[in-house]
Amino acid sequence: MVRMQETTYVRVGDHDLTRKYGSPGAQTLKVLTTYIHHNHNSQTLDNDIALLKLGGKVELKEGVCLVCLPARDVSHAPGKRCTVTGYGYMGETGPIPLRVREAELPIVSDAECIRKVNAVTEKIFILPASSFCAGGEEGNDACQGDGGGPLVCQDDGFYELVGLVSWGFGCGRQDVPGVYAKVSAFIGWINQIISVNNL
Repeated sequence: MVRMQETTYVRVGDHDLTRKYGSPGAQTLKVLTTYIHHNHNSQTLDNDIALLKLGGKVELKEGVCLVCLPARDVSHAPGKRCTVTGYGYMGETGPIPLRVREAELPIVSDAECIRKVNAVTEKIFILPASSFCAGGEEGNDACQGDGGGPLVCQDDGFYELVGLVSWGFGCGRQDVPGVYAKVSAFIGWINQIISVNNL
């Protein structure tokens, strides 16, 4: 699905909203086109991913850098600690922070995630193949407003974009992991969108 956007903008490199003129290196670019995954399911949040085509090039400088994409279908071992960042709520009811925050979370095995999420939900939870779980530590989590944000893992000195914040029950609850879109499951789709649209 391709969705045309008229007034959506992406701001990169801004990590401190308390500063009058923003962070050094911050840039604002218009979104020309949004490519939503053709099998996105808004009920189950399966295939919870989209690509944005920007109307210009991002300048790499202080506070603005690239993150690597993972290899296709790679998974990280349960227990590996990775970092999620965002401007989301600082607790289940807020407040919203004015500086980007980060949390270090463990990757959780699919079986453990299914068991733990089913312990707190009324509907039977089935983890989509395109998702994985991380977290489950008290007070250490992504939250409302972090959706779509990055979960990065360090591998051989490089940071890889392993997951995108998708959904969860509450925020930072003990033994309740959050659900992330598994970027490695979408490498073929990402390459196809880039090649078909000459991006």
